[in-house]
Amino acid sequence: MDTPPDAIRPEVYPWMRGVLLLAAIYNLAWGIFIYNFSDSFYHWVTQTNDTTPEVIEYQGLGILLFALLYFVSALYPKKFWYFIIIGVLSKIIGPIWFYFDIMDQQVTKRFLFHIIMNDIAWVIPLAVIAYKASQIKMHANQ
Repeated sequence: MDTPPDAIRPEVYPWMRGVLLLAAIYNLAWGIFIYNFSDSFYHWVTQTNDTTPEVIEYQGLGILLFALLYFVSALYPKKFWYFIIIGVLSKIIGPIWFYFDIMDQQVTKRFLFHIIMNDIAWVIPLAVIAYKASQIKMHANQ
């Protein structure tokens, strides 16, 4: 039994755009904070008084770039679904880099809090949106 093409038509749901807009706003605020208060962030998360590495400022700029990518993806999720995948990859690779390069393989409660709130919490929703948006794009090309 064949179903008409319109019956199984994936679409961009409002919740997808909402989550992407929330991710954009969250990353905008977090990126501004880390860029402008990199010393405070670094000392808080590492629980040390060491000199803040310059890369922390660049991390803030990178987060601001992701805010832009999420915003564009919220407007056109079907067209820019691969931006969302890049975001998911950054949420996986970023904590690994942070653990080895910034934390020197030390785990603190603040580090875990930072990773959970800024990375782990976003992986599943962004991955689901990326998958659905890629399916919509593929279906539209058929």
